[in-house]
Amino acid sequence: MRSPSWFDSRHRPYHGKTQNGVVTMVEQIVAETIAREQGFFDALRAKIASGELVFHYIAGNHDRLLRTAPAAQARIAAALGLAKLELHTEMEFRDHGVLAYHGNSGDAINASPEGDATIGDAIGSELILRFPTKLRSLVGADHPGIEEIDDIDDVRPVYAVPAWVRQQSSIRPELFKPIREVWSETVEEFLANDFVARWLKTQHKTFSLDLGKKLRLLLELSRNRMIQHGSDERMTQLYRFIQHGFDGKMSTIAAAELQKRKGLRYVVNGHSHFPSMQPLGRIADKPAVYFNTGTWRAVHQIGHDLGGRPSFLPYDAMSYLVFFPTDDKLGRDYEWWTGAMVTR
Repeated sequence: MRSPSWFDSRHRPYHGKTQNGVVTMVEQIVAETIAREQGFFDALRAKIASGELVFHYIAGNHDRLLRTAPAAQARIAAALGLAKLELHTEMEFRDHGVLAYHGNSGDAINASPEGDATIGDAIGSELILRFPTKLRSLVGADHPGIEEIDDIDDVRPVYAVPAWVRQQSSIRPELFKPIREVWSETVEEFLANDFVARWLKTQHKTFSLDLGKKLRLLLELSRNRMIQHGSDERMTQLYRFIQHGFDGKMSTIAAAELQKRKGLRYVVNGHSHFPSMQPLGRIADKPAVYFNTGTWRAVHQIGHDLGGRPSFLPYDAMSYLVFFPTDDKLGRDYEWWTGAMVTR
């Protein structure tokens, strides 16, 4: 979904999922990914072949286009030594009492019950991917440290991207003007995009700070020249407001799912890139728990500095979640480990 290869064509990931051009791009991106990560696929294939690993694929928002690209599915299956690639929406592991799914169903900008395009697809393509490309075009691909701008794809939560861009312009004085100019232009083009304009219209609620207004306000504030003179607090307050609405929603959905399904006590998802373990009460006199498995990639996590401005901490995230069989010799039900590594 977030491959720069999309810019080699006129098609975008938020265009029709069955359009020939979109499907062709998915096939191309999958082929390029397998070739680039051949060693990883070979290692997985060997473990699958030996029986050490049973492979399941639960699709999320970033790989939803695989569902309408059978040739791409076949290529992945071949790379893993499988007869067929089965894409699951969710899976139940009843021996462990576990329900697993990706988690984007709890994210308003990425929820896609029918597998259709979301505003998150457009944000990924027209803001997160396009901004570094346009900045390189202005200052040169060989500008010292320009590769650090690619970290925009590691900013979480995604709605914090505008604040991260503003911070980059502050900590990199030599790029202050180019970053501000390119970001402002990128935001203007994003808001003028037909898909985005239609989405904003569908979100409109009179006398309410709807999701569309929140997104537009964040983007407009991020390119407002007056912010540098002391208005960052408005952005901070808005981030807190949005985050408050997002926190807890995934565990609430998890609790609702357990109430509908007998014999399950655990819900596992990812998506947010932030690990979490939340108790949900008791089922059949045993603890019920919601887990978010976080991510194994870098994260630039938003926080707030002493002056009230948004700030970010970059780190490598690492999480493990292991469920054990009922006859485990150590009597373990599950193990949950999570941590971070920060380099100098």
